[in-house]
Amino acid sequence: MKKLFQFQALLLLILVVFSCKKSNKEASAPQTPAVNELAQLEPYNFVLGTHAISGSYQFTTDNKLVEQAKRVREMGSNILKITLGKNSADIYGIQEATRSTTTLALFTNNLPYRTVCDMDFRYIFFWVHTLTNIEWRNGISAANEQILYNEMYSFASFILTRYNNSGKTFFIGNWEGDWLLIPNYDRTVTPSPESIANMTKWFQIRQRAIDDAKRASNAQNVNLYHYIEANLVLKGMNGEPCVARSVLPNVDVDFVSYSSYEAIKDKTYAQKKTELEGIFNYLEAQLRPKAGLPFARRVFIGEYGYQANASVPQSFQKQYDETKEIMRISFELNLPFALHWQMYNNEYENGVSKQMSLINESGAKTRQYTLHNSFYKAMNTYLKDEMKKNNRYPTTDQYRTKAIQVLGTL
Repeated sequence: MKKLFQFQALLLLILVVFSCKKSNKEASAPQTPAVNELAQLEPYNFVLGTHAISGSYQFTTDNKLVEQAKRVREMGSNILKITLGKNSADIYGIQEATRSTTTLALFTNNLPYRTVCDMDFRYIFFWVHTLTNIEWRNGISAANEQILYNEMYSFASFILTRYNNSGKTFFIGNWEGDWLLIPNYDRTVTPSPESIANMTKWFQIRQRAIDDAKRASNAQNVNLYHYIEANLVLKGMNGEPCVARSVLPNVDVDFVSYSSYEAIKDKTYAQKKTELEGIFNYLEAQLRPKAGLPFARRVFIGEYGYQANASVPQSFQKQYDETKEIMRISFELNLPFALHWQMYNNEYENGVSKQMSLINESGAKTRQYTLHNSFYKAMNTYLKDEMKKNNRYPTTDQYRTKAIQVLGTL
């Protein structure tokens, strides 16, 4: 009986120890991580994007450009817009021992530019002017023309070679062209015939260099296009000299970007849509026909956004509503892109933020960030499901219809 009791006691002890070990093992077992719906983005044009151009603040030890690009990607976007302008190294906190004197040198000498372009963004926009110190406003001599041509040709050739077979599409363009034509942001000023002629020649050189680089390249599954950005199109529609009326018809440009603030401020949804529709139709009417372009329309919103006031809480709801309206209008007008200004804010008045960012100065994600993030999640899921169900992605029209539907739920 005693031996039986000892055996039972030993058996009980073994069961308790085993039970405790199992319990501890289960308690310490790693939990299944939450699924990141945007870890793998479908290779499709989501249309809606943003800029990573500000250097006003940061929150990590990454380079400022790399940090912002990571935030854009984490939000769920496969579209990135950055600057390669003369002051871009300063904006992004890049220390150049010797200043680069060409766009290609800036890109190859400084890792942050290559790092963000090597990320899985499908559509990448560059602000590119020139780092050669040639000032097109003063006229372009034959020698200067060759220098400008070589700078653009070399950069375009490099991009095509480096990103051969990447599936990426690059756009090279300018910042708001009408402000480049006239001084001091004074829209009442009429640009001189000389300024218009010089700008036209500058854009012709850039377009020719890009077209020649593409013809000479053997790269495949990578695309590169040139765009001109206008921002005072209403002047042209009223018969006044401006980029849209005076420059576009004389350049064989691929696309036109519209920095849209003149058309979207202080207007109802219906007024904004009517205004934008008229502007984009006008811009397309100025363009020379050009084959081989990938979208139904050659015009897009290169910049839009709305301000808010931290001391007026209701202004944030208005900002959210109007942002969503531009998103919807972009799909209704079948635009290939609409780019929000911007990920990190750089708009201030007397030191006070205009609250135009997707992530603000305190590191908080704004409602506009959540709007974009929710849109990307829904559309990425839709694209996955369509591919799984039909073994193909939806048509552009099907995607647009779904996008408008999704926006209506956000």
